[in-house]
Amino acid sequence: MNTTHAAATSYDGRTFTFDPDDWTGRPGELVRVDPASGPLVGQVRDARPGRRIGTGLVLGMVVDDGTVRLGHSEPFASAPMRPLTTAELTSFQEQRGAQLVVGSWRSGDVETPLALRAQGFNRHTFLCGQSGSGKTYALGVILEQLIMHTELPIVVLDPNGDYVHLGTPRPDAPPAESAAIRAADIVVRHGRADGEEAIKVAFVHMPRHVQAAVLELDPVRDREEYNQWLHLQLTSGVGTMDDVTTALRNGPPAPRALGQRIENLGVAEWDIWPWNLDHQEPPPHRVTVLDVSTFRTAQEPLVTALDVVERLWANREDRVPTLVVIDEAHNLCPAAPTTPLQTILTDRLIQIAAEGRKYGIWLLLSTQRPSKVHPQVTSQCDNLVLMRMNSPADVEELGRLFGFVPPSMLEVSPTFAQGELLVAGVFTPVPIEGRVGPRITVEGGSDVRVPMPPAPDGH
Repeated sequence: MNTTHAAATSYDGRTFTFDPDDWTGRPGELVRVDPASGPLVGQVRDARPGRRIGTGLVLGMVVDDGTVRLGHSEPFASAPMRPLTTAELTSFQEQRGAQLVVGSWRSGDVETPLALRAQGFNRHTFLCGQSGSGKTYALGVILEQLIMHTELPIVVLDPNGDYVHLGTPRPDAPPAESAAIRAADIVVRHGRADGEEAIKVAFVHMPRHVQAAVLELDPVRDREEYNQWLHLQLTSGVGTMDDVTTALRNGPPAPRALGQRIENLGVAEWDIWPWNLDHQEPPPHRVTVLDVSTFRTAQEPLVTALDVVERLWANREDRVPTLVVIDEAHNLCPAAPTTPLQTILTDRLIQIAAEGRKYGIWLLLSTQRPSKVHPQVTSQCDNLVLMRMNSPADVEELGRLFGFVPPSMLEVSPTFAQGELLVAGVFTPVPIEGRVGPRITVEGGSDVRVPMPPAPDGH
């Protein structure tokens, strides 16, 4: 049946109901309702077939100049309801400050750009989708928009080398956007590289509790060694980690165990240490991509992440806005940390999730499995980007964590095709289901194709 023939009724001026048999649209569509008291804009929240009653939320009243004044209305009965037009959809997003175009979305029979609010990224954001859903591609689109249309400093912890070309426009990118990307101050550092391109962490500048975690020193179990480490003087000019190990091993009896520990753990062989342990951090850039995919050990990406968040937290009173992007967040912020480095990093991320917003330290976490990320971090996220998620348990968990998302919209995520997504939270005017748009920059990672035999001649 034609969607324009539906009729809405509201008993409280805040929500409305309608007969779902008179509506062919999907949950999440925006509608105009025309009661006698004046036109309204609302959102369909549940219109699933077989339901006795469809439900929606009144978003606001349409005033004379066409803008929508958010708030509830007077109760009304049997008012005509229709989908918004393309112009009305675009205007509604613009009125709410949504200008970062990340894709497109359909409402009724029309399609319009899907835009996010830049100011909404001053909250923590959670992006999830199973393998093959387009999660990495979508995150790239979001980062490109933030780079081109804001001045927000960004640090990307990149575990798979997917964002190493974030500063390289595609050959077919629009000229204006290509120029904006090229003009941005973007630097990429790698785990095993030379010179300014290398990720290096000055061990002597790390907090002592972090140094102890690197050495797997427990303050109770290893109380003697831990105490020796607390009182050990590491000063400028200490040289390489090998020099430290040698000095400890050949020194007085008490510190020898520390030297043996460093040697046995192989810490001195990690690529992350500079030639001089008193290495100074280079000047900050607008966007820094830390490609930790080439490190040879599982600990070095953790040390890299710890160095980033510890420095941000130590300087939090400066209130310099910074977005910390953590791809494959379950590796750096697991639900159940198992190593000292994981534990310290997770504890700091929990603290940033709880308190970082007021200091301008914001997280954007991306993962395939929400249940594998620490719940004290995900529960602090006010923005959600959801792509295809087949696991009913994960969808149920997301519904519990993100109560501001209509359950009827969450439940369709298993049916999403590659690139389809649901966005909800403070960075979008309303929960929206759409499709991610094209990348401006070169994608760093993609699926490996199955080798196939050559086609027969003539085919």
